[in-house]
Amino acid sequence: MPRYLFEVVWDGQSLGDAWVELATIGAARKEALRALHDIAGEETAVVAQDRTLVVSVQDEAGLGVYSATLTLSQSP
Repeated sequence: MPRYLFEVVWDGQSLGDAWVELATIGAARKEALRALHDIAGEETAVVAQDRTLVVSVQDEAGLGVYSATLTLSQSP
């Protein structure tokens, strides 16, 4: 089964990465969106400034196959 490297970046700072075995790139996309949703739900509750959260996915060859970004912006 293919392995994909997921990395989470919060305002340019890596929060970590992990290899995950998934059957398809489509499954990797769904997992990236799920991770973005879960992290955003936990981390954004206390955010009082503009922030960006990115979950990126690479295949075993190191090629980027998917990236999901959430940008939070406060209105004045």
